[in-house]
Order: sequence, then C-alpha cells, then structure tokens
Amino acid sequence: MAMKVNENILEQLQAVPQSPGVYLLRGVEGRILYVGKAKRLKNRLSSYFHSIDAHPVKTKALVVNTRDFEYILTSSETEALLLEANLIKRHQPKFNILLKDDKSYPFVRLTEEDFPRLIKTRDTKGGGTFFGPFVSDYDVNQTLSALKMIYPLRRCDVPLSSIRRPCLYYHMGQCVGPCTGNVTKEEYAVFVNKVKKFFSGDRREVLNELERRRDEAASKLLFEKAMEYRDLAISVGRLSLYQKITHVATGNEDILGLSRVEEKICVTLFVRRDGKIIDRENHVFTPLEEDPASNLESFILQYYAEAHTLPSEILVSHEPPSAASLEEILSEKAGRKVQIRRPLRGEKKQMVEMALVNATEYLEKFRKTILSEEEKQKEIELILSSIISRDKVERLEIYDISNLSGFLSVGSMVVYERGKKKPSDYRKFRIKHVKGIDDVRSMEEVLTRRLARLQESAFGKRPDLILVDGGAGQVGAVQAVLQKLGEDIPVMGMVKDRHHRTSHLFFEGRDIALDRDTPIYRFFYGMQEEVHRFALAYHQKLRGKSLAFTLLDEIPLIGEKRKVALMKHFETLEKLSQASVEEILEVQEMDRPSAHNVYMHFREEADETMDRI
Repeated sequence: MAMKVNENILEQLQAVPQSPGVYLLRGVEGRILYVGKAKRLKNRLSSYFHSIDAHPVKTKALVVNTRDFEYILTSSETEALLLEANLIKRHQPKFNILLKDDKSYPFVRLTEEDFPRLIKTRDTKGGGTFFGPFVSDYDVNQTLSALKMIYPLRRCDVPLSSIRRPCLYYHMGQCVGPCTGNVTKEEYAVFVNKVKKFFSGDRREVLNELERRRDEAASKLLFEKAMEYRDLAISVGRLSLYQKITHVATGNEDILGLSRVEEKICVTLFVRRDGKIIDRENHVFTPLEEDPASNLESFILQYYAEAHTLPSEILVSHEPPSAASLEEILSEKAGRKVQIRRPLRGEKKQMVEMALVNATEYLEKFRKTILSEEEKQKEIELILSSIISRDKVERLEIYDISNLSGFLSVGSMVVYERGKKKPSDYRKFRIKHVKGIDDVRSMEEVLTRRLARLQESAFGKRPDLILVDGGAGQVGAVQAVLQKLGEDIPVMGMVKDRHHRTSHLFFEGRDIALDRDTPIYRFFYGMQEEVHRFALAYHQKLRGKSLAFTLLDEIPLIGEKRKVALMKHFETLEKLSQASVEEILEVQEMDRPSAHNVYMHFREEADETMDRI
C-alpha cells in the first residue's frame, strides 16, 4: 500500500522557493526530527514527499513521522552548510548524524607574536587573530601556500633567539628571516597587514600576483608550474565564499530584520553567540504604527526590557527613531555598553539582509500557518482560563527537579509568555537545603526562593499560572509556599505516564484528561519537554568536565592542587559535603580558611540563581 503525505505539507511545498537554505522537518509535537541543507530548497524538500515507497527505510521513517517543516534562506550553499551544522549541534535531531564538537571546519590563525606566523587550526582558543571558519581543507591549504609564497612570513615555531642560522625558506626567498636580525618589526608588519587585508575580503592583490606568475610560467612553456598557479588562484577565489553564519568574535549580537505583508509584521531575530548563529526566532504581530522603524523600536523595547541577558550589539534593518535613548536604557540594564546599529556595508549588512529576507519569506509562505497558530493559541488561552477561572493567563512558569549522579539536585524554571517560550527568563536553582533525592521538598525550596524575589526588577514578573512536573505531592508543596507568603497564584501539575510522556493534568484535587490529538495536549507536552531539555543541557555541561572539579571551581582559595587532594582524600562529593572543618583539615594541602570555605559552600544559606545556558 502506497504511503500518503499530509495534504498540508503538499500545499506548503508549492510555495517553497528554489533558493539555497536550511530546512527543519518536525514531528507530531513540533519536535525537530531532521535538519538539512539544500542548494535548491524546493527540489530537496519535494524529493522527500514524492515516491516515498522508493526511499530507504530510514528516510521512509523520517517522512512518515514528519508533520510540518520550515526553512531558513541563506545567500549561498556554503552558508547553508555551516548553519546546518550549528542547528544540528543545538537541537540534536533524532534523524541526524550528530556533530559532537566544533572541529569540523578549519580556521586560519595569525599568531600573537613580535613576528606573527600564519597557520591552519581547528581550535579558536588562545591569542592571535582568527579568520574563518572555512568549509574546504583543500582550499585553506592552497590559499596558505599562495599567501606564504607572496608574503614571506616566518614559518618556524621555535624562539628566534635559539636559531643559529636561517632555514631553507629564507634562502628560497619565502621568509624574510627575522631570525637574521635584518628585518624590523615595522617592515614585517607590512606583510602582516597585507594578510589581514586579504582575509577582510580584498583578494585582488593576491589574485593578480598569481595570475602574473601563471602567465609568466606559461610564456616560458613551464605549463605544470602555470597550472599550479592557476589552481592556487581558483582556491583563493573559492575561499572568498567563507560565510557569514559563523565567525570568531568576542562580542555577541542579535540581528533583527522587520518585514510587513498586508496586515502582519514579522521580525526575524538571529541569535549570534560566540560568533555562531545558534537560533532563529520569528515574531509576528499586528503593527501599531505605519512606520516600520517605529514598529521595530516598539519590538526592541518590549523584547529586551525584561531580558535577563543582553547582546553587546543589536543589528537592525530599520534604525529606531529613538536609538540613542534605547541604547542608554539597554546599556544601563546590561551594566555595559549595548549598541544598536543599522549596518550600511560589509558582512553585518549582509546578515541583516538575510534576516529581512527570512522575515518576508515567513510572512508570505506561512500566512495560513500563522493564522492557524493564532487560533490555536486563542483556544489554549480560553481552555486555561476556563480551567483556572482567571481572565488573563499570559505568563506561565514551569518547574522541574532533576538530579545528577544521585547527588546534585537542580531546579529548572522555564517561562512561556502568550504561548511562546521566553528563554531570557529561564533560571536554574542549585538545591542547597535538601539532602538526597526528595523532589517534593526540593520543589518547595525552589518556589520559596523564586517567590521571595517577586519584588526584584530583574526577576520579579508575576506568573499567572505555575506548572510543576508532577502530581499531588509537588502541587501541594508549591501551594504551601504560596500560602506561607500570602500569594494567590494558581498551581497545576503535569503528570506523566509510565512511558514518561504527558498523561493528564492535576488541578485543585482532580485529574483533567488530555486528548493527545488536540493543540492543548501538544502545548503541555512541549512545555514538559522544554523544561526537561533545559535541565538536561545543564547536566551535560557539567559532564563535559569532572563533576566534582566543576563544583569545587566555585569555592574561594581552592585551586587545582587542593581540588586533587580533596577528591583523593574523600573520594566522592557526598563524603566531602558531609565533612566537618576538622575532617577537611586532615588533608595536608588545606589550611583553616580554605577548609572553612569548603565547609560553608555546602551549607551556605545564601540564595543562588544559576546562570542560564
């Protein structure tokens, strides 16, 4: 029997452009199943949903489980390739072969020395100037060969003072020989600046020189040599495609593109952190003003007013009328300079244009989906309002308790506003006053600490509904805290079945069944998955280092030597956490102040809200 495709998907396929980009295939609950790239999105996506029976088993399984898709347009296939890698690492889709680290793509590094060297690397840590990443190892190697041939920078990685005589490269004219003492730093800097100019995008000088050498070799009938120069020039030309999706940078940026189609506006936001596009958000709303710049200003003010962390730079498609005032407000909130800029040229302008293209595409191609989502959200808000007997249910806070290695308990708080995730308000709480695994008492501690801070500007927005991962026990613990603090906030439990999937709701002493085929079920399921993902991300972060060493990093006066000695003596964190000051002093490397710090670290009563991931 032939497999059938959802009619909604076939309809959406008609509107997909023949452009390069990245596509995301989603399953029943909206979970991302697969991230892929394409030179022509329409052809690639259509290939999945036609002649399904001819697909391999894994592809059939992917298509059968796909309920929806979306895509992000890029300006080249190269950009799509690296954006695909970033999204796979972030979302870890079930059907992708997961990339485990950032060592897939090479960079070029100009070292930080008196006489810098030019080297290929996959590690962007350490000093120097980094260029990249680049997709092709071959093109990087060829380009470095060309640059070293034209700009004779030193190649040896030994101290210059230890060199007794210059190497072969010096005699071949491919190194100016700073080891000889015959070249000054200023003279050497001329070549360094030419290399920087090359990687800034000005390739003409290098290409002209390669073409000159090619023609000269050909005129002397040295055809093999001419072909070498030709191939070098081709690689240098291809390298100019190194893309905008990822770059090494110290600052973080948000890139905003605003587009309007008929009665709707979409702001597409690309989140760039540590040089990488890690997320894309589409915010659709009905405009209050005719002027797009004023609408973008309103969006920035609302979006960032309550954000927990802010980027160092916000790149925009339209300059807000009160940009200077906005910068002042956001800088004061961040405690550092926050710039709002509308770039007019270069890579940043191209990034804004890409956000703008995606905003327009989202509005034009997904108008029906947007209207459908709005209707679903209204339905969800109506159902929630009727359950809890409240008119307004805009801000939801979802809590979960998770444990690592049976020792570290962490409370996670995820926030939804008007049906959408609000990651800027996510929080984690290290459980300090509950020993062992006790989810009910841990939930009580987390909510006590959270609700005690309702008056704080950065943490004080009041929830309209509190949801907890659990049933009567967890709900009762939260209600006890609310009663003690004199707060009146509804509390609802989200109960899972034995397969760890959302089963039903618990509210005011009764179970509320959920139909798995309804939007309200998918909404609650998505919230439970999100709070679980948030907690899991933190645990995975800890597992990246030794758990014990990670926790001991936070204690004053405890360096590497003392950490090793403590763990060697006590063997486990649990034993160390239960030790007295005198028992800690039995470790030879410890003194009384450091022992006191360790003791108090596991007993301090100060509240600690952990950094969001």
